[in-house]
Amino acid sequence: MDMETWFAPAIELGQLVKEYREAAPGEKQRLEWQIRNSDYLSRLHILQSYSGAGFLQGLLPEEKINVIRKDFFMNPATPSPQPEGERHYQMPYHRHDYLELIFVLRGKYVQSINGVLHELKAGEVCMLNPNVIHRDEISGMEDRVLFMGLSSGFLKGELTRFFAPHPEIAAFMENQYGRTDQQYIWFGRNDFAPVQALLEQIVEEDERKLPGHHLVIKGYLVRLFGLLAENHNYVCHYQSRSEIEENLVAEILKYMEDHLADVDRTGLAAFFHFNPDYLNRFLVRMTGENYSSNLRRIRLQRAAEELKHTDKSVNDIIHGLGFSNKGHFNRMFSEMYGMLPGAYRKEQ
Repeated sequence: MDMETWFAPAIELGQLVKEYREAAPGEKQRLEWQIRNSDYLSRLHILQSYSGAGFLQGLLPEEKINVIRKDFFMNPATPSPQPEGERHYQMPYHRHDYLELIFVLRGKYVQSINGVLHELKAGEVCMLNPNVIHRDEISGMEDRVLFMGLSSGFLKGELTRFFAPHPEIAAFMENQYGRTDQQYIWFGRNDFAPVQALLEQIVEEDERKLPGHHLVIKGYLVRLFGLLAENHNYVCHYQSRSEIEENLVAEILKYMEDHLADVDRTGLAAFFHFNPDYLNRFLVRMTGENYSSNLRRIRLQRAAEELKHTDKSVNDIIHGLGFSNKGHFNRMFSEMYGMLPGAYRKEQ
């Protein structure tokens, strides 16, 4: 099966979701029915049960996307173009209990791994070990990205032996669990045509499900890993726990800065795959301030910048940053800057 045919249901779903976001209220019910009953979702497989919050912006019940398999899966990524003028949609942070590979067949794919942003281009591959915290962005309708998941026992022995000449990859495969650092491997662009041909053969076997297809797929996967190791430049990335935490706190604060008007602790925690109370403790440990204090400081700093560099009225600045009470804002601003907003503006 060629990849464009295999991707067709995902592309159709991406277009439906875009139409849903742009639709008038009276049209949303019809489009929601089409999304819930799309061909793509009937084929979707995963290896673990996880919350569907944020998936397709909450259009689907969790049970609709928890089609559990025990060994491996391949899913075409659904593009997520935004209506004109809307902020780009980002998949919330999440983690898996299985090995994940991402193949960029066409276009690009943006991924944040443990707070570090990466952009993969056509012909590049990323392999994540279990429990790596990450989020995905696939925006263009022309992008073609394939996700593959492998359970912990699937191919483990074969691949460890197979990668003996490549010690970094062998160590990655052998030590997927129980590490204090978290790893991922980036495979650079080279001759991608043989890789795509093997992916198409795997898809064909998985679709037809003839007797023995499971063993055939295992053989194809061993060949696939061989191509990646032999024909691609690769780099193994290791992040210590302290590096991960430093990157994550920086991205949490950046997210707060980008959503000052509407951020709340519950939504922020969900986006970063944290419990709200743990998020608060994490911020205190990393910054010395809890969520509320960090948000107040960031909002007041932004208010000071806007007072200095724009001609917005104080009221417009207050409401634009999510403050609801002018008197309360004035008191907090005075505590931080030693003067009222109007006086601060005059001094600049």
